Amino acid sequence: MEEPSDDENAEPTPKKIKREWVKSYSNKAMEMMKKMGYENDKGLGKSNQGRLEPIIAVQQDGRRGFGLKLDTVQSAAGQWDPSLEELEIPEPVLWLTNLGAGAASYSHDQLMSHIVTGGRRRTLDEETRYCDPAILHHILNAKTVFDDLNDSEKRRARSRCNPFEIIRSSIFLNRAAVKMANIDSMCDFMFTNPRDLDGHSLVANDELLYFTDMCAGPGGFSEYVLHRKSWEAKGFGFTLRGANDFKLDKFFAASPEPFDAYYGVKEDGNIFDEANQDSLNDYIRRHTPQGVHFAMADGGFSVEGQENIQEILSKQLYLCQFLTALKILRENGSFVCKVFDLFTPFSVGLVYLMYKCFHQISIIKPNSSRPANSERYLVCKYKRPEADIAGIIGYLNAINVMINEDYPQDSELDILEIFDANELAEDEDFLRYIIDSNNSIGKKQIVGLQKIAAFAQNPDLKETRQSEVRQECLKRWGLPDKLRQAPEIKPTDRLLEELLADWGKDRNWLHQAPAEMTSPANLQMAIQNVADWYFVPVGREETNINACTLFLCKSRGSLLRYTEHKKWELVETAFEVQPRSIFFGQIVYEFYGEGRTIQRVAALHIIDGICLGGIDIRRRPFRERVSMCDKYARSLNKPYRKDRTCGPLRSKPFFRLQDMGNFFAEMRHYVLKDNSQRFGYALDDNKFFVPGGILMFCELTPNYVSAQSKSCGQLYYFNTTNRESYYKDQIPPKKAAEIFASFRSNYLRRLLWKWTNLRQVEEHATDENPKILFRSDFMQFIAEKLGHC
Repeated sequence: MEEPSDDENAEPTPKKIKREWVKSYSNKAMEMMKKMGYENDKGLGKSNQGRLEPIIAVQQDGRRGFGLKLDTVQSAAGQWDPSLEELEIPEPVLWLTNLGAGAASYSHDQLMSHIVTGGRRRTLDEETRYCDPAILHHILNAKTVFDDLNDSEKRRARSRCNPFEIIRSSIFLNRAAVKMANIDSMCDFMFTNPRDLDGHSLVANDELLYFTDMCAGPGGFSEYVLHRKSWEAKGFGFTLRGANDFKLDKFFAASPEPFDAYYGVKEDGNIFDEANQDSLNDYIRRHTPQGVHFAMADGGFSVEGQENIQEILSKQLYLCQFLTALKILRENGSFVCKVFDLFTPFSVGLVYLMYKCFHQISIIKPNSSRPANSERYLVCKYKRPEADIAGIIGYLNAINVMINEDYPQDSELDILEIFDANELAEDEDFLRYIIDSNNSIGKKQIVGLQKIAAFAQNPDLKETRQSEVRQECLKRWGLPDKLRQAPEIKPTDRLLEELLADWGKDRNWLHQAPAEMTSPANLQMAIQNVADWYFVPVGREETNINACTLFLCKSRGSLLRYTEHKKWELVETAFEVQPRSIFFGQIVYEFYGEGRTIQRVAALHIIDGICLGGIDIRRRPFRERVSMCDKYARSLNKPYRKDRTCGPLRSKPFFRLQDMGNFFAEMRHYVLKDNSQRFGYALDDNKFFVPGGILMFCELTPNYVSAQSKSCGQLYYFNTTNRESYYKDQIPPKKAAEIFASFRSNYLRRLLWKWTNLRQVEEHATDENPKILFRSDFMQFIAEKLGHC
């Protein structure tokens, strides 16, 4: 029995109806009836006979004949023994570890010899090789009990009897998100916090957590991951276009900006198509050459009237989800996929091949998956190196081509087995694992089906543990105990008060202009130690719109910039920025091509941040903030989308001030459309922009400078006021904020060297213009400072 759509309203019982009926009478009516001899809880007849409750208007469900009695249900229901059901919180996760050689020992030709074809199976009745025959028989029989129940009756009984039912979708758009939260928790958060066998993180500090969500519209799995990781993750979605497409506008528990929906080269999201699979892999590798850290698959389709052979109907879906995961995952990556029954040799062979491609697998039944259905999840951990599994990938590809071309669903012939049964049986650990899994999940499914039958027959039965179970599960899964609601769009001033916090009481610092460096004398006064300073190239600021300023994102599609008039105005160019973000940046023109064929696009360059997607970074050290801004931009930017509607988003390239010579060495002359030449800086996607100056920041507070210890060669920080010093690796936690500058400190002390013309960065100073700062002056200043240090 598969799950019909949720029904939140349980049918009222006759006792409840009676209480509501009595309450509906006015006090005056009851007094009049009592004067005529009426007594409570007695009929209105002469001898107190008659009904004690109102006639229920409708007792019929659906199109069933009026008065039909469901004898088939009565035989299995009516009473319920709670001891039959065992609740396990948390659920057990049994891992099967592959200590052997894995998939490397299988060649493509060897594997092709394992294929067995034959007449298409129309029933699971004889598929008892990998389970207890009695359990399979009881499952199939238990499902037929519901043939006489309509969907409404099933839903009501299921909702009342499932201990986990009122968790529902929690704060997410659907139940799939809660299932992924459940699975992640069961597996020690191996998806949102992947670690190696030694417990070390598989994601570097400056790296995004990359994931793929396949066959998963409307996107519940991804909403959960983004709720947990926000912009520190980047997701790629692949699903069929149409009614069940991703519904990113319904992501209330997380902002969808880091999510990139892709539909394959055929642009239809059909995972059965090999070209779509390979183009998804290519698209992912353009962003992250190693592949994604983990993949999720939640494919399914309606099998109404054929529930008992759902596994047979889903075999190609299993195959293609497994195959695509093997293509897109990086080494040591993980995979989770929804499957249903695993009784047939075809399905078990698929699982065995996945077992050979990973170091560990587990078949789990999370509590959030209703106990009466056949749904379960295959979890695969630590993918083996690409070279080891290439043979299996090619083999699964070949099987998919055969199904598409030679064995479609309407064919009388089918591929029945894909791995030799005798060889599989020699792996006793795997064989015992798959049989035990089928038997264990099957027993629980039988109990779940019997419980629904009992609750359908007897409306007085109640599951009293639902509230208690809900609270315990939400706590264990790390989800808030509240209802789903749309994000509040707050007025600008109110949002600023929240994001700026203690910096928002006096906002005069927001419009503090940078100190301009116009001569060598300015440099000598402003910069004490060159090693403590960094710089970014900034655009020419052709208009006020292109000025460096603060940006505030209130909600999706609502990006504001702080103007020279001390007001926040809407940015007309579309940029995909996460709400609850405030950062320092600049809109610049990026160019591609050259001369008459040159084209330009407006891009948003982030320089430094206060709050990114609700994550407060204002008091983190300068270099850490810069690194987080870079991750933020990489997460939200979608440089390879064909239907791109938003401008590019990136973080400014940062340089140490002492490396200015290298920066200018990387620049070259570009010819613009008007045949003028400009010094341009190349970006990483064949674009360039034309700087109009550099903006400089000191990573330390004004009282501190860094120095290198001559005695031990270690870096230390020296307080020029009280003469205290601290080695880099021995800074007390409370002193870090005193030594390293916050965003506001950096912002207020920033320096600007603006180029008024190209000669400033090409020629040397002369006696006629001693007050103009040339590049040669700057380079000489840096050399003197470094030599002095």
